[in-house]
Amino acid sequence: MVDAVVSNTTGVIPVRVRVPPPAPTVPFLIVTSPPADLAALADQILAQTLLKHPLKKVPQLAWHRYRTTAGIADFRHWTIRLSVLVLDDPEKLERTLLHEYAHLLAVDRVGRRGSGHGPAWQQAMRDLGQDPVRTHDYACQRNQPRQMVLYKCSRCGMSIPRRRRLPRHRRYLHRSCGGEIQLETITLIAP
Repeated sequence: MVDAVVSNTTGVIPVRVRVPPPAPTVPFLIVTSPPADLAALADQILAQTLLKHPLKKVPQLAWHRYRTTAGIADFRHWTIRLSVLVLDDPEKLERTLLHEYAHLLAVDRVGRRGSGHGPAWQQAMRDLGQDPVRTHDYACQRNQPRQMVLYKCSRCGMSIPRRRRLPRHRRYLHRSCGGEIQLETITLIAP
């Protein structure tokens, strides 16, 4: 219930009105748009797949600027999110779209137990004529190391290089000798 004010010819009358909650929205539904030919191909692949293997709901396609992730199936919002940066040719697009569709198909068949890469998803992939492969091997822009952190064991003196700092306010021991590991240097790496 929300208080509202209604105006009529005699004056202003305060009343209680039932206002429905706003419809849930999918955050960042469309961040960027793909090339027109890939967008049309994605719509075509989705339509053909829906005809052969129908779902209870029609999923939405959303395009994002993921650098390493090719796609994500969001079964809460019934959305397939695809990467504009990684999916740059029709073969990658088809493989990824069918992979993500298989996630939705598995959830549609067996409920939340079908999420992930378990037996329900693997069967859905086989039904779609695909090998149940979990990760892609597409060339993509990986994160580059920005720093080199060097730790030193206080007992044996061994240097331990790392890409990231260890969380502070904790004590770390060297696995080999049991000595305490202490921060020695942080070297920034220029991009």
